[in-house]
Amino acid sequence: MSTTLRIFFYGLIGVCGGLLAWPFAELVISAQGSLYSYWLYSMMLGAVVGLLMGGAFGLGEGIIQKSGKKLVAGLVAGVIVGTVGGALGLLAGQETVQLIGSRVFDTIQGIRDLPSIAALSIGWAALGLFIGSVEGVRSRSFAKIRNGLLGGLVGGFLGGFLFNASIFLSIVDPYLARLFGLVVLGFCIGLFYGLVEARLARARLLALNGPSKGQEILLTQRAMTIGMDEDAGMTIAGYTQVAPEHATILRKGGSIVVKDNQSKAGTFVNDKKVSETVVDDGDVIRIGDAQFLLKKK
Repeated sequence: MSTTLRIFFYGLIGVCGGLLAWPFAELVISAQGSLYSYWLYSMMLGAVVGLLMGGAFGLGEGIIQKSGKKLVAGLVAGVIVGTVGGALGLLAGQETVQLIGSRVFDTIQGIRDLPSIAALSIGWAALGLFIGSVEGVRSRSFAKIRNGLLGGLVGGFLGGFLFNASIFLSIVDPYLARLFGLVVLGFCIGLFYGLVEARLARARLLALNGPSKGQEILLTQRAMTIGMDEDAGMTIAGYTQVAPEHATILRKGGSIVVKDNQSKAGTFVNDKKVSETVVDDGDVIRIGDAQFLLKKK
């Protein structure tokens, strides 16, 4: 898919995560009175929201690359990272409220002042920070973790602010207000994750032919393998001459380098067979029978 579509796709993933989280969040809220402390309640609410949003976000790259292995690995990473991040995030938000001396947040009754809304938004920002890092954790990529942390932090704070404000305005129906808030929260985390990822990408590969035609691959990592194998950094399926891990795209200093991984069909740049070479904007890279146009910033 194109970069623009990818950004909104992650926003949609966030919306789905918010929709999934809402009924389970309501169960935790309904049990608030039976819990021992407000801190425990905050951690449980955050863990539930984080688990479901993180799981939804973890599915993203597997769906984009049509990879069942990445789908499962992303789901597991999303559930673990989201649960821990949600619990710690909302606990941090509650502690921040206490530190600034505002009245305790009451999910059912609403928030009484803007300092509380801003303080609790820090908790949702922390949750967004963890959720944004899910893909980086799955792929073990520092660059993706960095991009996800930044996008998730900004999106989580903005979405959390709108979430808390929606609770404050829940004069008629607090349940629908919380539904709206969680959907907005998820959308903002996904949207800003996608925006930061696209902004910090050094270059992108545009697929020119075959099943992946029109898809843009963002080059955010220092090294990314491309091939048919599901363990490749970017899985491209449906081509007959692409090896399991056919080639590697590397960043060396300010240059982008393509390296053939001793594939049978070979790797070509502008129709010239290469083993390893620097590529520039406008070059056509052929990996087996898959062709890509390099577009640098």
